[in-house]
Amino acid sequence: MKRLPPTEGGLVIWDDERYVPVSRAYERRFTRLATEHAFDNLRAIDLSLREFFELLDDLGRRPEVIAEAQGASGESKELVLLVAWHVPPHVVSVVSERHAQEKVVTVYEPDPDVWSPDRRRRR
Repeated sequence: MKRLPPTEGGLVIWDDERYVPVSRAYERRFTRLATEHAFDNLRAIDLSLREFFELLDDLGRRPEVIAEAQGASGESKELVLLVAWHVPPHVVSVVSERHAQEKVVTVYEPDPDVWSPDRRRRR
């Protein structure tokens, strides 16, 4: 897995993610940040940042980690399915144990031609 140079805040992003399918409840572990890109995508699907974080933190609505990619230095990338929205989006976040932070990189509506009907697995 090729690592790109650290981003602002020291997080490392990979250009060749190898996601492993998982199925576990999403759990917030650290301070959370959102990129401008994630913010813009939330606006495009008519979801405010406040509503988004409330949905992500509401375990009664079962946000689910559906895939993850492990990296060096305690960093991982998680793909979360947010089932509580009318069109359940995918949330990509980088979790850094070393920096004790979780960075929401992007939010998008999965393409139905690429994803299973429940949006949990690639076709």
